[in-house]
Amino acid sequence: MRLLWIFLCLGLAACDEAPVPASLKETPAKYVGTWDVSLDDCKAGRGYTTVIVAADEVLFSDSHLAVTGASPDGANAVRVDGHFKTAVAEWDGAIRLELAEGGKVLHVVNGSTLVPRIRCS
Repeated sequence: MRLLWIFLCLGLAACDEAPVPASLKETPAKYVGTWDVSLDDCKAGRGYTTVIVAADEVLFSDSHLAVTGASPDGANAVRVDGHFKTAVAEWDGAIRLELAEGGKVLHVVNGSTLVPRIRCS
């Protein structure tokens, strides 16, 4: 019975769809810019909540994502693949960038709580 349970779990895990291969080499221009939680934070300069999106990298306060590819996901979202690096670790992964309010608000989806950010530049 235990062996059957293990095979059932493995079988369900195998059903997960693989992510769509990246069709772009960089982050699309409409996501590029400096983003933060408020205009006051934008004026204060780079802080803990600042996200800087460039075509070839995404910078967070505690990590850096070197972009290896991107896949559009509808009209206002993109999955950005790359190599993450922090002071203590490195790994390959992805984030999702979602634009809202006509491109004025950015949601960065990376497994954490979503914090809407506005465009600083």
